[in-house]
Amino acid sequence: MEKFNLRTPQTADKLAAPILMEFKEKYGMIPNFYAALGIDGASLSGYLDFEQAIEDFGSLTERQRELISLSVANYNQCHYCVSGHTFSAKKIGLSSQECADAQRAIAKDSGDQAILSLSRTILEKKGNLSQEDVDAALFHGLTESQILQVCAWTALNTFSNWVNNITQPKIDFPKVDFA
Repeated sequence: MEKFNLRTPQTADKLAAPILMEFKEKYGMIPNFYAALGIDGASLSGYLDFEQAIEDFGSLTERQRELISLSVANYNQCHYCVSGHTFSAKKIGLSSQECADAQRAIAKDSGDQAILSLSRTILEKKGNLSQEDVDAALFHGLTESQILQVCAWTALNTFSNWVNNITQPKIDFPKVDFA
């Protein structure tokens, strides 16, 4: 059961309504996460702008962003996002095993592992990285810019996890268990 009343283009505020209508026109439906985030148009708009900027101008690949998303969703115990990001990750070629491993912050590729390790450290230390943590990321090939992008993507996903954990929207993807 949903704790909050998810929004539609007809019930959303003036900022969220056109965004939700765009989702409906583009996908034929509004994913429940966006309907939940549509409770507050400023939050929906800000989230989408932040996400778009990282995707358009960042150097993290779509694969790396999905790996981070899966790891963060598991850490924050967001069942909606574990399911949604497993669906998205598989669409871009990740296997079920890679998705389950990512939930545990494990990757076979050393660059992907460096990103997952950094993201997990950011979560565990609440962003209070030591110089040793930064040096380890740099040693494993991440740039200063990528360190901030990993931080940004981790924070963005934490926000979406928390929204889902608060609003409890129905999962509208194939359900996936926590790893």
